[in-house]
Amino acid sequence: MDGDVETLYENQLWKNRIVGHQRAANTAKSRAEAVKTGRHMAKARRTVHIVRSEDGTVASRDDYRTSRRGVPLPPE
Repeated sequence: MDGDVETLYENQLWKNRIVGHQRAANTAKSRAEAVKTGRHMAKARRTVHIVRSEDGTVASRDDYRTSRRGVPLPPE
């Protein structure tokens, strides 16, 4: 969904990109570093964080669209 944060491997770099945008928000040399940054971005944006493996398949998906107290936010 547009606005979600996606961590992916492309051109020998791990990247975080906002879904719907062409350019990466940031890059990292390691998967762990990119996932950590992507998770932080998704939490700050209160959106979904999608992590893709090197072959492009979805490795994990975490939903941060809840309030800080764990209460689901109203739909947009």
